[in-house]
Amino acid sequence: MTELVLKIDENLAAKFREVSLQRFEGDDALTFELALKTLLSNDELDMLRFEQIVEQIQDDIEAAGGMTDKEIDACIATYRKEKRARGKELEGSH
Repeated sequence: MTELVLKIDENLAAKFREVSLQRFEGDDALTFELALKTLLSNDELDMLRFEQIVEQIQDDIEAAGGMTDKEIDACIATYRKEKRARGKELEGSH
């Protein structure tokens, strides 16, 4: 095992301790481990959802007849141009 020392806000530490006491009989290591596993699991689920969305978009494009390389390049160029314009708009609002 590795010892981990964290400096965190007192309120957050108190809430962590409360959860540890209420749900895990004061086992801080188990509380931390399960919290971390939950976060990692959520990240993995987010990636899985993202992959599913990409696959659905790919299937929809294929079903609509596909796209040529030139059409893909044009979409990317349009996206980048719009992204740059949004970035400039945000810079101007400061």
